[in-house]
Amino acid sequence: MAGADYREISAIARKRRAANISAYYQVPDIDLNTLPNNLTEYALKSGYYDPRELEILESDATKIVRNIADQQWTSLEVAKAFCKASAYAQAFTNCLTETLYQEALERAQSLDEHLARTGKPVGPLHGLPISLKDNFIVAPHPASIGLAAYANEPTTKDTVIVTILRDLGAVFYTKTTTPTAMMMAETVNNVWGETINPLHKALTPGGSSGGEGALLAFHASPIGIGTDIGGSVRIPAAWCHLYGLKPSFGRFPVAGSKPSIPGQEFILAVNGPMSRSLSSLKLYCSSILSDQVSPWLLEHKSLPIPWRHNIVQPPNRPLRIGFIGPHDNLVHVQPPVLRALTQTQSALSTSGHEIVPFAPTLHPIIIKNLIASFYDLGGTAITSLLEPHNEPVFPSMQGYTMAAKAELTVSQMRAKVIQRNKLQQAYLDAWNATADGNKPPMDAIIMAASPWAAPRLGGWQATPYVGYTGVANFLDFCACTFPVTFVDKEVDRAVDMREFEGRALSEMDGKIQADYDAEFYHGAPVSLQVMGKRLEEEKVLEIVEVVVSVLKEQGVR
Repeated sequence: MAGADYREISAIARKRRAANISAYYQVPDIDLNTLPNNLTEYALKSGYYDPRELEILESDATKIVRNIADQQWTSLEVAKAFCKASAYAQAFTNCLTETLYQEALERAQSLDEHLARTGKPVGPLHGLPISLKDNFIVAPHPASIGLAAYANEPTTKDTVIVTILRDLGAVFYTKTTTPTAMMMAETVNNVWGETINPLHKALTPGGSSGGEGALLAFHASPIGIGTDIGGSVRIPAAWCHLYGLKPSFGRFPVAGSKPSIPGQEFILAVNGPMSRSLSSLKLYCSSILSDQVSPWLLEHKSLPIPWRHNIVQPPNRPLRIGFIGPHDNLVHVQPPVLRALTQTQSALSTSGHEIVPFAPTLHPIIIKNLIASFYDLGGTAITSLLEPHNEPVFPSMQGYTMAAKAELTVSQMRAKVIQRNKLQQAYLDAWNATADGNKPPMDAIIMAASPWAAPRLGGWQATPYVGYTGVANFLDFCACTFPVTFVDKEVDRAVDMREFEGRALSEMDGKIQADYDAEFYHGAPVSLQVMGKRLEEEKVLEIVEVVVSVLKEQGVR
């Protein structure tokens, strides 16, 4: 397909997707203009699913694998329910790329036969449907990553983590949309089009794992796998009211997936799980990072660190939680996000945990270096794939076009590495400086995942900000999002821009605050994130569990 126009390539890819879906499911016609903002709620009540399917779709991963192992459900009926739901999700949100229905149903049937024959599941994920961001390779299906160059190109070898998950019992049934080259925080591209947020149809589900976010929020997947280089797991997880884990590099294998910028290791891309359930994330992590699997024997960059338990010691001790807000020295959060921060801080304090204010002094220079590195290292790599197919460049990606005109020298690259290393050490020093007398440094930081609850469709193009998530990528820290509340137009009033202009930290800050409209955003999901130091994934999830429990006890929703 080299040299073909992107429109011709797109037509072939979309026709393939439509044919693969219609071969199994005839989805009712959808007119989004006649539907309420919350498409998920509408779909679950629409009558498209029978009661048994609804029970399956509303169950988390832990319940699914338990019920299959106990033979209350079959792998096949579970797979059928999620395949059917994914077809429905596609009609509402445009979140799918490749569908793997035939493979999924055959795989599920074979798992049922194994369980009936042996009485034992093949692994801890036996029969669990798992959806995959499009860059994960399940041969021979294409992995387009939103680029015409790859949209119809067969693949030959599965991604390492796909092989691991299959051996653990997973069932793969669909792949999901990304933005162009996975380098935008809203999911739109010239091949598949735009994906929308099923919790509020006028909003984006984020990116670059936006198709995953939409599918999960639609209840059409119990757990999905995304990737994160600047927030690409956490942004869609936050905007779709999900838990999303961005691990440090080395915890989960990355080999064999389609990269956004091949050969770039200045900012390390990682993959991690996304789900409506925190327990699903824990199941995923403990299953992969076990001595039985030993992924470090399958990929040389994976670290030999099995999943650990009960990291916070002594159990139930008061936590020392750092808080960043109402801004990161570059952009203020919008009113609903500020309310989430305030309520979370208050709930933790009331429950006996210590709040440690943490000044984001280093955030502006870190974000400046992060964004520059994407453009500098991705310019030629990305534009060389767009140009042969006449693909238009989205406004937020114009920096790649500019960077392609002047690539870095070796000396400039060395200087970037030196600056990065200095900033990483300076941030760790600032973290350690929060120790107070006999008290150790803070356990983690809670901050916004973005300044928005979730932006309107297309809105991110004018204000492409990933500062709140990108810090963790630059530092190679780990972080996990967690749902808090929803925008309430009666409570989350817009700021007075006449008063705010004097407090604006940047031009982008002013634009983001001016964009907020309480009436328009009413009902949008609001989430935050917990950030821990490098390789503290277990501790981060334990802290998220504490925070979510406290919020529930305090009645925050």
